[in-house]
Amino acid sequence: MSVQNPHGTQSTFLGDISIWTKLFLFRNDATSGFVCRNVDQPKKKMCNDYRVRFNCHPPFCGGGVCWTDWFDRDNPSGSGDWELLSNLRKENPGKICEYPLYIEVVTTDKMTPAISIGENFYIFSPTQGFVSRNKDQRKVMCRDYKVRFWCPCRN
Repeated sequence: MSVQNPHGTQSTFLGDISIWTKLFLFRNDATSGFVCRNVDQPKKKMCNDYRVRFNCHPPFCGGGVCWTDWFDRDNPSGSGDWELLSNLRKENPGKICEYPLYIEVVTTDKMTPAISIGENFYIFSPTQGFVSRNKDQRKVMCRDYKVRFWCPCRN
């Protein structure tokens, strides 16, 4: 299937997440796609191996897919920001489908996509949720995030 008029992308690092380092992306948007150039990296680092997928409005994806509401159950003041799918389901019964297809994560203050913040993430998965741990950050504390899931629509 070709992708027409995508409105978002998800880029996933294919390597060991424990060795992930901050890379400078040349491009990461729905119009142009994802580009990481070695020439843009500090200290002669090289881009990692990524996979990219596009999400699009239901008429272009075969329909039947909808976003949930936004969820923000935790603040980063403890060990980090824990937006685990299992906890979100317990606190919001019936509001998240059994098999989410995609997760969107943004900051609570300005809706900045998490992937553009430059933090290290412990979990970033539609089937597990999202976790940003304070101990994995170069700064003292991670940001506060909220999540939503892309699920098959109920008829």
